[in-house]
Amino acid sequence: MQIEIQLDEERADKLAQIQQQTQQDATELIDRMVSEAIDHYYQQIQPPATDPLAKLKQSKFIGCFQGSPDLSTNSKAYFHEIMQEKFPQHPDQ
Repeated sequence: MQIEIQLDEERADKLAQIQQQTQQDATELIDRMVSEAIDHYYQQIQPPATDPLAKLKQSKFIGCFQGSPDLSTNSKAYFHEIMQEKFPQHPDQ
């Protein structure tokens, strides 16, 4: 699809500055910006996922930290291990 656009003076100036700083062709630059804007807006207007697992997989939460795969099963043991490392008990206690 081919689209013709007109920019007001302020946005034309901003585009020129971006072009100068990035050394990108105006057509490539606008194409990238429009693509990113469309993708972003498309995600915003999508109905919420009804499947909680699908919604969680789409979130930025998955893979945002590292840990033991059995943390939920052995959380108490890990807690006690960490506490022993941080606050070792004296032999007389």
